[in-house]
Amino acid sequence: MSYSTIPWPTFADLKQMLHGFWASKPTYTESQYPDLQDKVVIVTGGNTGLGYETVKSLAGSTKARIYVFSRNKEKTLAAIKQIQLEIAEEYNVSNSDIRFIQVDLSDLTTIKPAVEEFLKQEQRIDIIIHNAGIMGPPVGSKSKQGYELQWGTNVVGPHLLQRLLDPLFIKTSETNPPGFSRIVWVSSTAHLFAPQGGVFWDNVNYENLKLSQTQVRTTLYAQSKAGNLIQARTWSRKHNYPNVISSSLCPGYLYTDLIRNLNSFEQCFVKRLIYPRRYGAYTELYAAFSPDVKDGAHTIGFGVPSHARTDLTSEAVGDKTWAYLDKETDAYL
Repeated sequence: MSYSTIPWPTFADLKQMLHGFWASKPTYTESQYPDLQDKVVIVTGGNTGLGYETVKSLAGSTKARIYVFSRNKEKTLAAIKQIQLEIAEEYNVSNSDIRFIQVDLSDLTTIKPAVEEFLKQEQRIDIIIHNAGIMGPPVGSKSKQGYELQWGTNVVGPHLLQRLLDPLFIKTSETNPPGFSRIVWVSSTAHLFAPQGGVFWDNVNYENLKLSQTQVRTTLYAQSKAGNLIQARTWSRKHNYPNVISSSLCPGYLYTDLIRNLNSFEQCFVKRLIYPRRYGAYTELYAAFSPDVKDGAHTIGFGVPSHARTDLTSEAVGDKTWAYLDKETDAYL
């Protein structure tokens, strides 16, 4: 089976790649965030890494009810407790409303029960931040339903979660001012290394190809992040709710738990070039709040407008990816 082509980067693509190493400090921070009184925000993977910092910044600077959707109950409850301690010290805020919903995005059977549990507690959703994701697991790792683990966890699972949340999210958006309701899809500058059209449809799992494990691992992550970017650009076109802004972002080159699967040499190299994870939270919340963010936009660290690779912006690419994801998740609605 032939190997799918990865387009050569343009000058603008190269500039985006290099930006991550020499990004300016965040300028859109807590003092500019909306109050969010009585509003509801969901952050997937909010118990660790970038998600932890995003929840912490939200809890310390807004009055939102925050739901952390994550897999491990014990670790998440401990993380929420620690966040409460830290925001009391750093923001002088006590009793922020942070709640836990258990879900495993790599197992589609867990997602509908999670949403049902959420709907027992809430009658609105204002902002959804699809933050959870994995990078670089051992080649051959699979999700519960047999997808390559990054594709299943980063793309298929969030697609089903969004579909199940859509009815309440859309209903809420109709009561909000234009642009207030938002879906934030955490992609990556790594999308520039994805196959032509974003996905290698002949072999989505990249199995039995004559490539090194490093090539396979890198390209699979890039493919999953291209998937997130395509989801962000396609959601509004498929739903036609003008009050909503759906956008993607690269949070920046950050020191988070995502690098745990890199080998020791890779970790040593990467650690010299990356930024504190809190900066990435500012990128996510820029996408969630800034009036400068438009529907379908792509933001890079740490709150800088950028672009998607050209071949990923066509409606045909969006339609094909969306149809595939709908088909794969129909049975779990």
